[in-house]
Amino acid sequence: KWQTTGQIELFSLARFDLSDQFKIPQKLYGRDHEIKTLLDAFERVSFKRNDTRAQRQSEMMLVSGYSGIGKSVLVKEIFESLTEKKGYFISGKFDQLQRNRPYSAIIDAFRELVQRLFTENEAQLDQWKDNLLSALGQNGQIFIDIVPEIELLIGAQPPLAKLGATESQNRFNLVIQKIMRVFSKPEHPLVIFLDDLQWIDSASLKLLELIMTDRDNTALFLIGAYRDNEVEPTHPLILAISRLHKINTRINQITLKPLDFKYINQLIADTTKQELNIVHPLTELVMSKTGGNPFFVIQFLQTLYEEDLIYFVQPRLEQKGHWQWDAEKIKGLDITDNIVHLMSLKLNKMPEFSQHAIR
Repeated sequence: KWQTTGQIELFSLARFDLSDQFKIPQKLYGRDHEIKTLLDAFERVSFKRNDTRAQRQSEMMLVSGYSGIGKSVLVKEIFESLTEKKGYFISGKFDQLQRNRPYSAIIDAFRELVQRLFTENEAQLDQWKDNLLSALGQNGQIFIDIVPEIELLIGAQPPLAKLGATESQNRFNLVIQKIMRVFSKPEHPLVIFLDDLQWIDSASLKLLELIMTDRDNTALFLIGAYRDNEVEPTHPLILAISRLHKINTRINQITLKPLDFKYINQLIADTTKQELNIVHPLTELVMSKTGGNPFFVIQFLQTLYEEDLIYFVQPRLEQKGHWQWDAEKIKGLDITDNIVHLMSLKLNKMPEFSQHAIR
């Protein structure tokens, strides 16, 4: 091309390369609208030079859907766009087995934020130190108690005054609110992603309500993900959201559904390096077994490969190498559209020693 025209147009690398390694693309399919919804929300809390303080408002985005539907993957997809705006992106995950540990996900998110601070230059660190000391006052030890590493920045703090249980709780919540104000500024908005809100503890839920109703906190974008099939209308999370709605807190919702046929078809075509029409019958089989749940689709395809039901045919003579599959055996495969069942089968194939180690 260079010799004939002196110019080479842009092209995708490795588009026609064919590997005998089974690799499922690590990209998001069929979520363009949802990504745009998240980015639009972030834009609303980002710094705009003409905005007045009255126009700025923190925002909550709830992402719901069945387990494996891609909630966490969706949120992490926008990470690069957020950092381009000089925003801070931190995350925490509530655990079903740690509900007796209040604030676990929020504390994990703060620890991530503090670790991020220590990657900045000395002048920025000095500024953060001044801002935090000013906001914390005599209560700096509370921050040290939940994130010990912060002492390296703000230094040793005076002991806390002894208070009753309720007063101590109120003091803790107030300190967290002040910390949030320090880090969520229009020039560097703060994005907090809290996963598995269906397992949130009552103390964390109360704190989130206080944070979202804090009118001095105008550059916070809180993203919460939860399994809607595990949350009843009387669940504390739903009741808290209802209360926030009543006081005009800005809350938006994304509900993720299983992927449409065309997106699963594209994923399989990209995996096998085949044309869309060629993989169409395989996609029909995969859809019938998985219902379009992205996690289950990936696990199912991986299982087909491990069972030699999808295999690579090596090139010979005039025939090019290509991926092939055994449609009849896939049809008869004893796997229902149940993620737990599929993962159990995978575990049961491991040696007994490995199963014991996992237990």
